[in-house]
Amino acid sequence: QCHPQRSYIQKNFGELLTQEETYYILDTCDDAVVYLGFKDDIVPEKFEAALTESFHNGTELDVDRYINSEPSEKHGLYLIPPGTLHSSGRNNLVLEISTTPYIFTFKMYDWLALDLDGRPRPLNIRRAMENLCFDRKGDKVKEELVSKPALLEKGSDWELWHLPTHRNHSYDVHRYRINSAVDVRTDGKCHVLNLVEGRGADIITENGDRLHINYAETLVISAAAGSYRIVNTGYKDIMVVKAFMK
Repeated sequence: QCHPQRSYIQKNFGELLTQEETYYILDTCDDAVVYLGFKDDIVPEKFEAALTESFHNGTELDVDRYINSEPSEKHGLYLIPPGTLHSSGRNNLVLEISTTPYIFTFKMYDWLALDLDGRPRPLNIRRAMENLCFDRKGDKVKEELVSKPALLEKGSDWELWHLPTHRNHSYDVHRYRINSAVDVRTDGKCHVLNLVEGRGADIITENGDRLHINYAETLVISAAAGSYRIVNTGYKDIMVVKAFMK
């Protein structure tokens, strides 16, 4: 599948925003991959023909012939700006961090899945082809679509890491590793938190509001909160992902 370019969604559907997605990998099993972009020798016309044949004839697409796959790493962030072919492979637990204007996902191949009536589920190959970035292929995928974490700050018992997003993403991602607690300022921005490692955390705002999140739960912190404290309520280090607008 892919998501529309911003100019395309504005022209064709009257939406101001498009879907800018990332996959944050919470956990994996053996041999898990993320399908992302294309092989170096991709030929768009041959790819479209193969997709069309698969849909009409119910034949399996030779995915590895056309599609690039990246080994799926726990706590890795995979970048999916508009126009990027993508799919999660099996054995991934994925946290999607995304701007999502409802229904605008163009699916090209559905692994021969059938609906409740036994028919192939709808695809939109033509619109996908009008939006795909075929230059996102080979080594360029590794260079531009797999985030490279960098340490920003650290205290006596916490670290703050930057997980850079793509230049076409309107939001950014940070990750805290916390042994006991850390104080965070909103700096006038809404923060979306998710506990990606550990059993639980308390979030305490500067006016004393306290909320608890468990593993894989999400909490939205208003910009008006000013600041808040993340408190580890478990017995091992926790990790909290924070998404916010650039």
